[in-house]
Amino acid sequence: MESNNQRESFLAYEADAWFNRNREVIKKYDPSRDRVISLIKEYNLEPKNVLEIGSSAGYRINAIKNIYNECEVFGIDPSSKAIEYGKENFHDVNFIHGTADNLEDFKNESIDIVIVGFVFYVIDRDILFKVVSEIDRVLRNGGILIIVDFFSERSLRNVYEHIGEFNAFSFKQNYDEIFTSSKLYYLLDKSTWNHSEKVLDATDNYFDKYSISLLKKDFDASYR
Repeated sequence: MESNNQRESFLAYEADAWFNRNREVIKKYDPSRDRVISLIKEYNLEPKNVLEIGSSAGYRINAIKNIYNECEVFGIDPSSKAIEYGKENFHDVNFIHGTADNLEDFKNESIDIVIVGFVFYVIDRDILFKVVSEIDRVLRNGGILIIVDFFSERSLRNVYEHIGEFNAFSFKQNYDEIFTSSKLYYLLDKSTWNHSEKVLDATDNYFDKYSISLLKKDFDASYR
């Protein structure tokens, strides 16, 4: 696989294709059943701003805006069709057409909460740490990182099944561990869900699981 080939291919093809496949699901979105929003409420977070990476049409980030009226919300996504739909329907969301490896629109340590929803698993391995670095750069010390991605009992590389036009892969692993291994991020909450049924799942069907992890960035905790 050529360097950044998957990134460019997703920008050109799969980003809009994903939105088209999931358009009806997006219309049925219910924020009362969204664990990400529940976590923000349960931990009594009062963000001044929230960035969602992989925001699609912005339905979740718009729901957060409806709950926290004074909060400024941003959504970044590679799908121009998703952003077009979002701008038509969610006028309070600030949309950016782009990818997670370039967050130049945001200053250092400027964001209270960063949400990364089903993004890490399709990122080229040669830019994974660039994405991690960009997320870390924009998230303030004391801020919250929420990761939604596939759960796996071990690191796996699979052929990305939705694309036949070119070789693409998905990479399943526990991405919260990249951050916690630095000792600058602390895992406060993690739950494991059945991907098909969207319910908590303790079975050994690891293939059909995803996890939702809430981490806190804290420069000082390990060095007290």
